[in-house]
Amino acid sequence: MNNREAVILTADFNYNKRNSFLREICATLLNEYECKHRKDIVMPIKLLVHSLKTLVAVFLLFLGCKDITNSTDGKPPCGGHAPGIVPAPAYDSPIWHPSGKFIGFNHTPLVSISYPYGQGCWGQQHFNGDSTGFWLINSDGTNKKRVFPYTLQTPAWSPDGKWISFVLGAQIFKMRFTGTTFDTTTLTQLTFEGRNFFPAWSPDGQWIAYDSNSESPNGMNFIWLMRRDGSEKRRIIYEPSQGEIRMPHWSSEGARIVHIRYLVGTFSSEIFTMDSSGASPRRLTVDNWTDRHPRYSTHVTTIAYLSNSNIWIMDSTGNNRRQLTTWGVDGDFGLPFSWSPDGSKIIYTRYQSTDWTYANGTIWVVNVETGEKQQLTFNLPRK
Repeated sequence: MNNREAVILTADFNYNKRNSFLREICATLLNEYECKHRKDIVMPIKLLVHSLKTLVAVFLLFLGCKDITNSTDGKPPCGGHAPGIVPAPAYDSPIWHPSGKFIGFNHTPLVSISYPYGQGCWGQQHFNGDSTGFWLINSDGTNKKRVFPYTLQTPAWSPDGKWISFVLGAQIFKMRFTGTTFDTTTLTQLTFEGRNFFPAWSPDGQWIAYDSNSESPNGMNFIWLMRRDGSEKRRIIYEPSQGEIRMPHWSSEGARIVHIRYLVGTFSSEIFTMDSSGASPRRLTVDNWTDRHPRYSTHVTTIAYLSNSNIWIMDSTGNNRRQLTTWGVDGDFGLPFSWSPDGSKIIYTRYQSTDWTYANGTIWVVNVETGEKQQLTFNLPRK
């Protein structure tokens, strides 16, 4: 069984620094990077812990019941899905190219889904691992093709569309895009110390913001800047007494950086903005939900973000919040969404952890003004 097939056994493992119990178990079985960031490991720690809880529950149930199987067919009872077993999206991390002409994304073709206990229950996904990679598709849904035989973690286009940055092994790299494929001879490692994630290009293409635990004695991640060639690295915010500060994204004029903060005494991350120097922080959300992946639109005045497994938008001041999707959006297997260059649409991966249909884990487009949604990719050929 390859890693992609094993993903169907994974549960949502939203790792954070405050959960010391899971962290200690995780660190015992895996290295710290895998513990914190890998979504495609065969047996994630949260699933392990959940499985232990499930075994205890089953044991207690067994004490009070002689038979917990379906009396007609001898199979376990099905309530729609098996606890701790979730489907893997065939598509993730859709990012709109600055030209607006096409969209890049990670993709492993889903060949089939089988249902051992019937279609009302959880299923087993079967992927074509030989076709895994980074793909492109025209903005109208035509001409889908693979351009790179590997997936790219948290990919980000440069503003001119000629480079793509991504994470590999907790380090940030960049690679030139020719317009049709990637020039691997230009592959350049930009970071070397600590663990580094979520690269985001400045509007002028000269700087990259990212979060890193470099020079952080307690291992917490904070936001850094570096030149596009990896030089002049500097941390712009460091508040270990308050919590991690992560997931930076630039406003289109380059003056502000939107990001998330894990605050002391809370069980969720909230969205803030600050100057590109790290000064003048401003809190935008106060909802006790896990708000993540904030992104400025090209109009500066609007920010989209992921909250409660759906996309929301709000003014750059935190006002006029509005839910844009209702079905569910993937925020754990990859980047959840990306703005169109003109700010009129958002591309995203539609996903629910209990949905075992072929429509789950596909890429959709939503009109920000009207809310109209259109499916862009499919897990089976269109008829």
